[in-house]
Amino acid sequence: MERINGSVFRDMIRYGLANLEAHKAAVNDLNVFPVPDGDTGTNMAMTVQNGYKAIEGAEGDLSRVSLAFAGAAVFGARGNSGVILSQFFRGLAAGFEGYAEADVAVLSAALDRGCAYAYRAVANPVEGTILTVLGDIAAEVNRQLPSLRTVEETVALMTAVAKVSLERTPDLLAILKKAGVVDSGGAGMVYFFEGIRKYLAGEEITAPAESSGGDTPFVDYSLFDRHSDFSFGYCTELLLQLTVAESEFSPEAFTEALGGMGESIVTSFEGDKVKLHIHTGTPERVMAFCHAYGEFLSLKIENMSVQHTGLTTKFLVNPPEEDAEVAVVAVAPNQTLQRMLSEMGADVVILSEEAPSSKDFLEAFDQVATRRILVFPNSSNSILSAMQAGSMYKRARVRVLNCRSVPECYVSLPVIDFCDPDIHATAGAVHDTISHLRKVSVAHASKSVRYGDRSIVKNDYFALEGDEVLTVESSFTEVARYTLDKLIAETEGDVMTLFYGKNRTSEEMEALTAVIEELDADIEVCVISTLDPIYDLVVIFE
Repeated sequence: MERINGSVFRDMIRYGLANLEAHKAAVNDLNVFPVPDGDTGTNMAMTVQNGYKAIEGAEGDLSRVSLAFAGAAVFGARGNSGVILSQFFRGLAAGFEGYAEADVAVLSAALDRGCAYAYRAVANPVEGTILTVLGDIAAEVNRQLPSLRTVEETVALMTAVAKVSLERTPDLLAILKKAGVVDSGGAGMVYFFEGIRKYLAGEEITAPAESSGGDTPFVDYSLFDRHSDFSFGYCTELLLQLTVAESEFSPEAFTEALGGMGESIVTSFEGDKVKLHIHTGTPERVMAFCHAYGEFLSLKIENMSVQHTGLTTKFLVNPPEEDAEVAVVAVAPNQTLQRMLSEMGADVVILSEEAPSSKDFLEAFDQVATRRILVFPNSSNSILSAMQAGSMYKRARVRVLNCRSVPECYVSLPVIDFCDPDIHATAGAVHDTISHLRKVSVAHASKSVRYGDRSIVKNDYFALEGDEVLTVESSFTEVARYTLDKLIAETEGDVMTLFYGKNRTSEEMEALTAVIEELDADIEVCVISTLDPIYDLVVIFE
C-alpha cells in the first residue's frame, strides 16, 4: 500500500483502538505507586473511542475523515494522556488537510505536525513520557523517509521506534526509574501503533474495539433504605433469541401480552430475534414470559426510582448569587463528595469516577452565567482536559487551578470571594492556600514493588507526601500514627483534617483524633468520610 485514504485511515484507527483496548489493563498497571489508581490506558482508549464513533462507517477523502475523528477525540479527551493524544490527532489531521489520499511523504509531515501539537498541549513538556515516544517516531520516520516506499514499512518502523523509545523512558524520567517502570502513556502508544501494524499485515486482534464505559456515574446505594420510595419500577431492556418454532410465536400476541405487564413498551422483530424495551414493576414476570420463547442474548434492568431521585446527576448545579462575578466548577469522584463540594459553594460539581472529558467540562461551563469561571480539577490527571475545554470555551474567561485533590479543594473553597471580578487575584489566593498545606496520603499496596531504596510488599501500608514515601509498615494504625506525629513535630498549624476512605471506620478516626489531642491539644481536628476506594487516609495540616 502506497497511499492512505479515508477508509484505510478509519480502519487503522479501529485496529489501533482494538489493540489498545485489549491491553489497557496492562497500561493502567504501569502506575508509579503500588495503588490501583492508574487509568492511563482507560483514558486513552476512551479518547480514541470517542473519535472513532464520529467516523464509524465513514468513507471518502482522508482530509475529511481525519478531521472528523480528531475533532471528536478532542471533545472526548480524558486525562492528561488523552488530551496529549487528542492533540496529536489534531495535528495529524492538520497535516492531512486538503489531501484525499496521503503517501509516505505526506504521512511523515503529518507526524511532525501531530508531534508539535502534542508538545504544545503541555505547558512544561517533560521527556520520558508519551511526548518522547511521539517525538522519536516523527524524527525517525523523517530521517528514513528517502528509503520508505509503503505505508506498511512506515508503520512497522513507527512501531519498532515506539518500542525502543518506551524502553528508554526510565532513563529520562527519574520517578519512572525509581519505581522500575516505563511510561504508561508511551506504552499506550506502542499498543496503538502495534494494532495499526497488525491491520496492515492482515493479523487478527483478540479483543474487539468497544467503549470503555465511564459515563455511568457511581451510585451511593447506602442512601436508600427500607422506607425509600420504589414506586417508579424498572426500565427493562433485552435481546431475545427465539428458540421455539416459527409457528409457535406470534409478534402481535407477544406484544399484546406484554401490555398487561408494564408500559412504554417498544418491540422490534429482526428475523428470529426480538428486541424489547418496557417499564415494569415486575421485571421477573417479564423475564419469565420471554424466557418461555427463547434465550437472552443481552439483558439490562435499571431501577427508575434511583434515576428519578437525581442521585446519579452528572452535574450538581448550585446557581450563583445574582451579584456573583465568578463561578466555581469542581470535580468529584463520588456523590458524597459531590454534595459536600456543592454545599461548600461550588456552583457546578461534575460527578466523574474517571477523569472528566473536555466535553464534560464544556457542558459544566454552560450551567453558569458568569463571565469568569474557576475550575478545581481535583486530580492531576484532569488538569489538561480542563485547560483544553477552557481554551475552547468562548462565553466566559476560564481559569484552571492547580488543585490536585478534593481535600485541597475542600480547604481552598472558603477563601474564594465570588463577588471579586479579579479572577487572577482569587486564583492566587487559592494557590497560596494550597502551597502552605502539608498533605500526606496513606494507601494499601496492591502489589510488591521497589521504589528507590525502599521495598514495598503487597498488602503493606505506606505514607506518601508528594513523590516521597515517608514510611512503610504492615499496620495501617502504625503508618497513620507515624504520619500524625511527623506532621505535628515538623509543621506549625492549628487545623488538621482527616479524610478517610471506604476501607476505614469512624472508630479508627476517633482513635486518631485522640492521638492528635495527646500530641497537641491546641489542634482543631476535622474528620470527613470520602468513600475513596484507594486512599485509606489523606491528612491535611494547615
